[in-house]
Amino acid sequence: MMSTQQENLRVEEESISMDLQMLANKRERPVLYLRGYMDDDSVFEVWSIAEGLKEFDTLSILLDSPGGDIEDAYRMVLALREHAKDIEVLVPHWAKSAATFFCLAADTIYMGRHGELGPLDPQKPDPEGSAMRRSPLESFQALDHLLNFSLESLDAVVLQLLSRSPMDIPYAIERAQPFFKAIVSPLYSNVDLHELGDAGRSLAVSEEYAVRVMRRWGYSDVKLEKIREIVRQLVRNYPTHGFVIDLTEARDIGLKAEKLDEESETICQEILENTGEHVDVAFPDAQGLHVDSYDDEAEHGGETDNARPQPEGAQEDTGSRR
Repeated sequence: MMSTQQENLRVEEESISMDLQMLANKRERPVLYLRGYMDDDSVFEVWSIAEGLKEFDTLSILLDSPGGDIEDAYRMVLALREHAKDIEVLVPHWAKSAATFFCLAADTIYMGRHGELGPLDPQKPDPEGSAMRRSPLESFQALDHLLNFSLESLDAVVLQLLSRSPMDIPYAIERAQPFFKAIVSPLYSNVDLHELGDAGRSLAVSEEYAVRVMRRWGYSDVKLEKIREIVRQLVRNYPTHGFVIDLTEARDIGLKAEKLDEESETICQEILENTGEHVDVAFPDAQGLHVDSYDDEAEHGGETDNARPQPEGAQEDTGSRR
């Protein structure tokens, strides 16, 4: 006899399947529902689902994610793009960080009223041991502040000399240098060049992945110069990693973003309200193929299989984790 908890889970899963089915019928294409962090577990699940999508060349992805590992996101893109010629991503809530990168591989991003994307600066462990992760941009921002402080200090010393003594500007600059060096040299001596180089490499990795997916798929009709401009904005030019990129901002920087229609958004919100981390797929006018998330399997007492086959054509990536 089924317990009350098991019965509630069964009813919930049936409701989710029905809502996904409605969304697939509305979009007139298969719908992949991907919610949670982009990590090894989600890669395995997407690989498994991608095997069942070979006969379809269009795909809709309902995405709700705070981000994750950009290389895992790239692996999922490779698997899904192996057969899908046209991909749309639906973002009713958020797709931040690596999930924003995932969206760059789509032909169109459909955003809800409260949908948001985010910057692509990678997050790395704090070298000082804090539990908070840090952006490599912080190193360059600190260097920019130091440079501005240096120039302001030189200006201040020169102006003081000119106001107190009858001398021309070149001579004042020459006389100001010892004072200037005494002020800024201790500050520059604390710059960690190794950390700065590592930060530069991390940002370059994010930029390279983003340019690759945009050129190869959804932005193949856009000039490379414009693609690099978009990527630089996403990777380097926002003040914080949590910066909200709404539909208007996404369009302004050149992303192929559109407003999600009201009916689709209502269905998406219903799905989000009834699920936690989840991976699932539904096909239009057919029974959806349900694939439990790893958390769901653990809750049901099942075991996961970490040795799922990699789809043909997906390449092993030996890049470092961030």
